[in-house]
Amino acid sequence: MNYFIRYTFILVLCSSTLLAQNILPSSTSGYVNFNLGASTIKTDQTHGVTLLGCNTIISNQNSKNWSSAPNGLQWHTKNQVFTNIPYGYQIDSKTNKSYYVAKYYIASPPVFNSDKNGKPAQNTAYDIGIVTPDEFGLKGEKPVQQVYMDYDILELTKIDYIQVLFDTAFDSLKVNIVPFKVESKDFSWLNKKRYNNAKGASGIGYLDRTKPALTKLFLPYYAEEVSPNQDKYFLDFEVTILNDILLHHKIYFIIDDEKRETINLKDYYNKHKKDTTMQIHLYCEYSSELSCGCKEPISPISPISPIEK
Repeated sequence: MNYFIRYTFILVLCSSTLLAQNILPSSTSGYVNFNLGASTIKTDQTHGVTLLGCNTIISNQNSKNWSSAPNGLQWHTKNQVFTNIPYGYQIDSKTNKSYYVAKYYIASPPVFNSDKNGKPAQNTAYDIGIVTPDEFGLKGEKPVQQVYMDYDILELTKIDYIQVLFDTAFDSLKVNIVPFKVESKDFSWLNKKRYNNAKGASGIGYLDRTKPALTKLFLPYYAEEVSPNQDKYFLDFEVTILNDILLHHKIYFIIDDEKRETINLKDYYNKHKKDTTMQIHLYCEYSSELSCGCKEPISPISPISPIEK
């Protein structure tokens, strides 16, 4: 997750210009240098990470991008590099038409205590980290993006899950991945001496219809704030679908028969907590237009100085 006060601002403007359909895929590629710090929850397991771009998913399990460490990132270790990260024009194998990988989002899962099967242990706490930056663009020749990941900054939480119901259009359009951004205005920071009452965090995640564990959205709460009648006081948690990197389709939440890109999970949970089965409906539809993150960025026009006028 990435806190609200960002040190980097990436401006990506959409270009309406596309190259001819017979363009060759871009041969340009870059690097992403991961620097993984500490975790409040001590673990001897390596840490996974996933890059999400237009029609592109790259994780530590992609040997062509990271053959030296397919099992994950090492804790307390700098300079762990993904290579051959594609950007620029690519060819869609389904349509033989071009699209542009303009940006990437970084999804980094929470840390938790596991049982013998690798699933979250009963009553485990979750350590949700901060990734800086959690989105970036590549340009130039062989660019390098530095990424810093720390899991000893935010307070530990417990988590409740909400099952997602996928519309039948996901099958017809053959869509499995749903990238999203989460934002919480009341996520507390650990260091009370350095940051007096600091709150706020954001980050990236994704759903995967092919993996049952990744077909749920999660809602954090603080265990010490559970009241005597066992009501849970959840964090304010907004989830936004990242439609800007989806190729020729868009995904929405269906709330009260309306399509929405953003949903407040806390409000939704409190409204439906007495339902027999709590589910969130996701709808997918075809889009003929290329999304912003699937188009070539336009460089901002520099203002003319008084001398040049």
